[in-house]
Amino acid sequence: MNVALKLAGRNIRVFLRDKTSVFFSFLSVIIIILLYVLFLGDTMVSSIKDHIADPNLARFFTDTWIMAGVLVANAVTTTLGALEVIVNDEDKGINRDFMVAPVKRWQLVAGYILSAWVMGIFIGTLIFVISQAYIVMRGGELISLVNAAKVMGLIVLNVLAFSSFNFLVVSFFKTNASFSTFSTLVGTMIGFVTGVYVPVGVLPKFIQQLMLIVPPTHGASLMRQFYMERAIEKVFAGAPADIQSEFLRIYGVTLHLNGKQIEVPVMILVIAASGILFFALSVLRMMGKKSA
Repeated sequence: MNVALKLAGRNIRVFLRDKTSVFFSFLSVIIIILLYVLFLGDTMVSSIKDHIADPNLARFFTDTWIMAGVLVANAVTTTLGALEVIVNDEDKGINRDFMVAPVKRWQLVAGYILSAWVMGIFIGTLIFVISQAYIVMRGGELISLVNAAKVMGLIVLNVLAFSSFNFLVVSFFKTNASFSTFSTLVGTMIGFVTGVYVPVGVLPKFIQQLMLIVPPTHGASLMRQFYMERAIEKVFAGAPADIQSEFLRIYGVTLHLNGKQIEVPVMILVIAASGILFFALSVLRMMGKKSA
């Protein structure tokens, strides 16, 4: 494990030296926040004013809703940006040195993924703190300590799972041009996958069902359940349970399969299992490269 930690430290230093890569690794998150602050926020508040009469509560609801989605988007885009080191090593031939060195394949994979974990968790924590400051400044309330702990745990889980998937995909890229194209695609799609640009519940049923196989969709739903608990309590105080259930379904706070709500443990299992699966596939991928 000491070898993996040393490789992770090396990868982090290489990543941080390239300030442009660091910036572009969370550019998608910045764009989502700017779009919300400048355009989407007022539009969302206006769209739900018939359901939430109090504009302050409507703002509290939408602020927590968007920031929860941003935290999940960050777990995808930041870890992807940190893994650009793999492509640079491939382009410069450094990976060939690793292949002939006395380093086990799983250690090499772990070194890359650990570096992505560190960057993803660090930036995710920073965004969480900033988002809470933003919500309070806009008249909202701080998250409870219990839910803050849940959010932090989910940040870690999302980062661990999504970085494994990103590693597997990035390991097939040979040039920075191909990586940049994929990063642009992910940055464009992540707002839709996490239900930031369009609430999941307003999409066609086929698309809703298709999105259930994408782990970030489950991550966004879980994050909103933890992050928005106080906003949901205040908005739906005294409201019929069926109205609250339908509203949360439309906004992707809860996910449903065949008319039944998917429970929290199931969504956690989906995210964790995907992380384990993609890590195993990544190790097999590196073993295949060794023999090539």
